[in-house]
Amino acid sequence: MKRISLCALMIVLAWAASAQAVDFKVRKYTPTAAVQAFEEAVDTTSSFTDQRSLAREYRDRYPNDILVQLRAASFLAMDNLDETRAYYANWAKREPKNVIPLYVAGRLMESPEEQLGYAEKILAFDPNSYWGNLLWAAAQSAETDSKLEKSESVLKKAIATDNSLPFAVERLGHLYRARGETQAADEVYVKLGEMQPDRFEPLTYRLMLLGGDHRAAIKLVDEFLKKNPRNIDALYTKARAQRELLDWPAHIETMRRIVEIEPKGDYSYDLACGFSLAGQTDSAFARLFAAVELGFTDVEQYKADEDLIPLRNDPRWTELLTTVEKAEQDRMREFLKEMARTAVQRKEEALSERATQPAPDFTVKDLQGNTVALAGLRGKIVILDFWATWCGPCRKSMPLLDKFYTDSLPEGVVVYGVNVWERGGNTDKVRPFVEERGVHFPILLGDNDLAAAYGVRGIPTLVVIDQEGKIAYRHVGYNPTLPEVLTWQTKELLKTKP
Repeated sequence: MKRISLCALMIVLAWAASAQAVDFKVRKYTPTAAVQAFEEAVDTTSSFTDQRSLAREYRDRYPNDILVQLRAASFLAMDNLDETRAYYANWAKREPKNVIPLYVAGRLMESPEEQLGYAEKILAFDPNSYWGNLLWAAAQSAETDSKLEKSESVLKKAIATDNSLPFAVERLGHLYRARGETQAADEVYVKLGEMQPDRFEPLTYRLMLLGGDHRAAIKLVDEFLKKNPRNIDALYTKARAQRELLDWPAHIETMRRIVEIEPKGDYSYDLACGFSLAGQTDSAFARLFAAVELGFTDVEQYKADEDLIPLRNDPRWTELLTTVEKAEQDRMREFLKEMARTAVQRKEEALSERATQPAPDFTVKDLQGNTVALAGLRGKIVILDFWATWCGPCRKSMPLLDKFYTDSLPEGVVVYGVNVWERGGNTDKVRPFVEERGVHFPILLGDNDLAAAYGVRGIPTLVVIDQEGKIAYRHVGYNPTLPEVLTWQTKELLKTKP
């Protein structure tokens, strides 16, 4: 009998453990017709008042559709969490063996003990309930399930009950990732992608496991693009990886495709930067002038961006800056007209832009080497500002965020600047940058994976996370009224006590 090395044995055992971890099949997830109609109706309006009305309408019209109830509850909880909790809790009292109000009420509860109580009520009359087991797993903590073994077993039980719903599969993948079982997590995320082949989010989870391997990332994204060739998130992720590899021809080709699908100023600008770094001066200027026409008018970005250094000695450079400055002046005139509206109107608009997306967990270091985890901030409102040292709009936005931080920060609100997208992954410039500008709020050292998890496609991107860990507001780009808007939005969120 041949001797097997310890290393080989460990590999075999790891493979066997992974195979056992994902020994289940899945089916494609298809939302109900009612929830699809609800989502389409919500997408037709940006007014939170209208969205809230739609949520009430669909909640009352489809009491037997748990997916509709979950989406409706998410909207209504943002408006009045206590009222929404009471609605489903009272419904559960009236119908103590109805899974729908029991599960939704449990999801809305803050404490794991309350969540577990609702889960156990469901499991008491239906031990195999998908929703009961899912809620039970969600209620577990490090104290009750230190190795997450119970949660793993219960999530697999939920999947066995209904393998067409993605929620337990997604949570199981996150569980393996939290335990450091990368291969098992990846295989579960593959199955999640099979369930939702048109969504890019399952693939972002896989990309987070690659540890900055850009070639592997491109390979995965290309597989997704075969079936979803017009997905902007996938294309932009690919373009950024190609940029990190300094593969300018490939980067330019991908950015061309993005601009064809979605002709926006920032995408045209990014394409121009690629042309500049590739030595294609004429194409670079053509795309820069196009970017101005499409609304990318931040003159400081044009002046400061190191990507455009190869263009600065060209006679067209002065003409470009003149064009940008004029466009920026025109934009500011429109902004002043906007500011002439009453504060009441502007506040109503700022508060109408509510969202309900769960905020992805993260654990990163700050500039002092301290560990900061989103999980440790639960119960607080968390503001994350994604930025980079080379970003002109970020330079303009940071003083505004700093003013809010030093002058207006309410109790129960924390602010972090999250540095991402540094060229070549080099963060050496970060500390001197913030010290030179006297930034007071703490800085976290993020990475491309964290930016991708939060759907960052341009910087600055600022997200406001509520006390329950959901992204309530998102701001992209420079906004001169940022301190005012953040004051309104955080005060609104603070009305809802966790």
